[in-house]
Amino acid sequence: MIVFESDVLEGLQQRPKRISSRWFYDAKGDELFQQIMKLPEYYLTRAEFSVLSEHVEDIFSGFPLTEPIQIVELGAGDGQKTRILLNYLQNTKRQFRYVPIDISKNVLTLLSKALKDEYPEIEILPLQTDYFSALKDPILQTGARKLVMFLGSNVGNLNEEDAYAFFSELRAALKPGDTVLIGFDRVKNAETILAAYNDAQGVTRAFNMNLLHRLNIELGANFLLEHWEHQPKYSVERKSALSFLRSKIKQNVHFQTLNTTIHFEENELIHTEMSRKFTQEDIQQLAENSGFEIVANFDHPQPLYTDSLWQVPF
Repeated sequence: MIVFESDVLEGLQQRPKRISSRWFYDAKGDELFQQIMKLPEYYLTRAEFSVLSEHVEDIFSGFPLTEPIQIVELGAGDGQKTRILLNYLQNTKRQFRYVPIDISKNVLTLLSKALKDEYPEIEILPLQTDYFSALKDPILQTGARKLVMFLGSNVGNLNEEDAYAFFSELRAALKPGDTVLIGFDRVKNAETILAAYNDAQGVTRAFNMNLLHRLNIELGANFLLEHWEHQPKYSVERKSALSFLRSKIKQNVHFQTLNTTIHFEENELIHTEMSRKFTQEDIQQLAENSGFEIVANFDHPQPLYTDSLWQVPF
């Protein structure tokens, strides 16, 4: 599993500087992201909720009623959308177990407790790790036929090279007949996309800035938040929403636990997040080049969003 301290240090010693978006999610970051998903500008959650609600029966149509299913969710989060699928499986008396995987221990604890209260008869096996490490876990090598879920447009946080590497490794870890359900935010009006990462209430700003607060607490850094600002942009060329933290002044920041001081120039940026957007052709190419077959694309009508169902060929 990737270690927080070494990953942060490596990222801040690069040019340009970066901190992976995986480190947004401490307890405060989890709370702020829950608020983001409810914002009027953040269309992604509502669009995917609508798609899953409409197509839940189609998602499981390839699994015989009597066949046990293992649901593996990468980046489980709060599980609100997942409940659509769990409710359907329970109501149709399917035999299944649920494996939520997330890098945030806090979110897994909250999710596991909530689901065990709501679904006491369901077997829940939480796993705290990152996406790439999860592919090497025995949970993907054993058990019943699988539906691996990668929802919430988490695929957009991977650059093109990493996305191909990830799905190729996932393909190798799965067995013929296993399926993968992936959420893709679609290319659309640039203003609509940018607003989702720069809301009027400033919750996304707080979410991005909380990363510096986490570095202060956990790595003994001395970031002064008033010397930093949230800076989002949308790149039409890269089909990506990008988030940065901009240094307002020339400054040095010391990390006690790393015994390191990092210098920042005025207006220097730390790249904290990329959220790629996809065309239908992008989705098709990613599936084919990773060794999957597309079973179906479930599109939001506008289309704002697509949940794409892939299968490992028999």
